Amino acid sequence: MNPFKYGTIVSGKDFCGRKSLLKQIIGYIESSQNIVILGERRVGKSSTLYEAFLKCKTGRLLYVDLLGIKSIDALCRRILRAIVVLEQKTAWFDKIVKTLSYLRPSISVDPITSMPTVSFDASVEMKANSIPGVFTLIESLGKKRRLVVVFDEFQDILNLEDSHEALSLLRSKIQFQSGIPYIFVGSIRHKMDEIFTHHDSPFFKSAIPLTVEPLPYEEFSEFLKKKFATGQRKIDDEVLEKVFEIANEIPGDIQQLCEALWEISSEKEIISLDKLKNALELIFAREQKSYETYISLLTNIQLRCLMAIAKEGGKSVFSASFMKPAGFNNPSSVRRAITRLIKLNILFESGGEYRFINPFFRAWLPYKG
Repeated sequence: MNPFKYGTIVSGKDFCGRKSLLKQIIGYIESSQNIVILGERRVGKSSTLYEAFLKCKTGRLLYVDLLGIKSIDALCRRILRAIVVLEQKTAWFDKIVKTLSYLRPSISVDPITSMPTVSFDASVEMKANSIPGVFTLIESLGKKRRLVVVFDEFQDILNLEDSHEALSLLRSKIQFQSGIPYIFVGSIRHKMDEIFTHHDSPFFKSAIPLTVEPLPYEEFSEFLKKKFATGQRKIDDEVLEKVFEIANEIPGDIQQLCEALWEISSEKEIISLDKLKNALELIFAREQKSYETYISLLTNIQLRCLMAIAKEGGKSVFSASFMKPAGFNNPSSVRRAITRLIKLNILFESGGEYRFINPFFRAWLPYKG
């Protein structure tokens, strides 16, 4: 069985390191301190939080994913669905369903995944005045039994038409729920800063910030070697170093490439550099349709800009040394192209550098070209 997991939350023997960070998070949860968790996508934020929660060995976890929300109605529905799923096997379940009867909740089990699904009457639109009631319900759950609330991809609340009003209403309720630790997780740093560090934001300095960094090479490489050893495979240090480089040191992407290396290798094999090409080709084959979809959305100028960043990197994209080989005459063309590429979630900006959200798409572009 392939021991490498990616794209999902891991815990226990599949979780690597972060002892100091786990200790901090556990301490804040136990003292009901609100915290902000920052870090790039697939760096391990959700897994770190879940591992910390498991080690607390107390209470329940209300997890709400806000990725892609566009309205207050969607915000409220996401929270209420999470509450119904959390409480479905408790004595309070019937009371909650009655409380939400005006939304006519429907609870069923997905026949394929066997996971519970919850839907509400689409004709009932929840607006800003619904937010206090939703958070009063969370407060009542916390009084019944210790509760930890996690809002993942919290920066997407800025997508709402009146995000300031929504944030004000959230803050007005959360600040009085001192017995419930709220954890706000975000992967887009400048948006999270806008929420938690700008003076005019309702959430200004309302939570302690923590950053989940990539795992140190020494620690993570040993963890990965042991995983390969479970299948009587050995991987060269030179190969692992290249894996880290290709994946930009992001744990989730490193695990994905290691999973592919496992698939194209055999027991008692020493995995050398020549296997990396085969592993990447396996990933390309799996993801090619999504790559081609990305390409179909781009203009010729945007594609040229993307190809140039894939080849030259994204640190000096407005310099003559970048623009001239890419065929650009002025920075404004590059700026417009990059703005579009960020909006399409192909690129993101980090520390003044434009980087690919998916490093394997970056590797595929020159390969395809």
